Amino acid sequence: MIFDSLDNFRSYVGLHAGFADVQAFLSETDLSTLPEGKHPINDNGSYASVNEYNTRSIEDCFIECHQKFIDVQIIAWGEENIGVAHKRFCVEQQYDHDNDFQKLTGRVDFIRLVPGLFVVFFPHDAHEPGVRNGTEAVPVKKIVFKIPV
Repeated sequence: MIFDSLDNFRSYVGLHAGFADVQAFLSETDLSTLPEGKHPINDNGSYASVNEYNTRSIEDCFIECHQKFIDVQIIAWGEENIGVAHKRFCVEQQYDHDNDFQKLTGRVDFIRLVPGLFVVFFPHDAHEPGVRNGTEAVPVKKIVFKIPV
């Protein structure tokens, strides 16, 4: 997992070829006006998934991970807590190959994702997104870049 300021994203483009495409997309795109849906960012299967939603209580969220994609998550507006853990400390449920999705159970620690920050989740990083910070739901616009491993 990487958790850092978007100002530092350039420092990570050498970690994976797809990160350079994310950097280029970020430099050319106003994320706050990007419509919901799936937006291809290269010819190698990387894309940006844009969603707007309200944060939820921890009881309504779940821990997940992916095997085929690296997630780069950015908030355009709003804020959310994201539970984080190493996958080896969680109990795995059945993996959905078609949707590259696996639910997990376990204990997480939380980070707070706000505009100007980003988080990267690799396949071994369990994460529980969309958790509200406090008692009130907050509207969020989130962009998740999906980069094939």
